[in-house]
Amino acid sequence: MKVFQRETEVRTSGGLSVRDITDDVADAVRESGITDGIVCVYSPHTTCCVRVNEFESGFLEDFAELLQRLVPRETYYAHDDWDKRTENICPEDMDYGNGHSHCMAMLLGTAGESIPVRDGELELGTWQRVLFIELDRERDRRWLVQVVGN
Repeated sequence: MKVFQRETEVRTSGGLSVRDITDDVADAVRESGITDGIVCVYSPHTTCCVRVNEFESGFLEDFAELLQRLVPRETYYAHDDWDKRTENICPEDMDYGNGHSHCMAMLLGTAGESIPVRDGELELGTWQRVLFIELDRERDRRWLVQVVGN
């Protein structure tokens, strides 16, 4: 069994932004030389996630509106209350509340996706794409790709 890893760094545009990283993931699979196995795509950030879905403008607009209705930025979050919060403090976060971003990330589920690889290709459905989703402000980010198989 072989294991291959690649890390990609990116500067996000912030807000609720979605980047299609499918081609980058497919390139990593090809570079790995693994023909049959599984690829895990993972975000090591608490306010970003990786999901598989359509990369279609109408859906992305609907998705953003839904998240903003469910988790409005303009409400109280204990995470942003500096009189109350005493843990995991990043000084730059004190200027920008991001409690809403953390709540959105929890609703979206896992920080990564696992996708089968067959004959050296991602086994995605017709319209499925691998999406890197930024839920916070503009930041330096990274995602990890790990391919395991033969």
